[in-house]
Amino acid sequence: MRGKSPPTEPLGARERRTLLIGLAVVVTLFAAGVVAWALLDHRPDYGRSENGCVTVQSAGTMGGQQQRACGEQALRWCRTVSGRTDAVSAKVRQECRRAGILP
Repeated sequence: MRGKSPPTEPLGARERRTLLIGLAVVVTLFAAGVVAWALLDHRPDYGRSENGCVTVQSAGTMGGQQQRACGEQALRWCRTVSGRTDAVSAKVRQECRRAGILP
């Protein structure tokens, strides 16, 4: 009864082996893709100050808030808080140093 749809006989040894090899190839490619994605994922971390970007966590009216500035805007922000003495300005200055904007 070969060629019948659906087949009525169980898979033969050769058919099982072919199916397992195909499944192993698919699983291996999937695992390799996951590993490559994990190793090569270079998205910026918006929770840290780095590469000319300043990120500060502070208290807000609805809980914690994150403030972030990059490039020229970060430079202006760092210059603005340089003479202030409040707690948020101290955090901003610390993150400016971490980002390499202030000495």
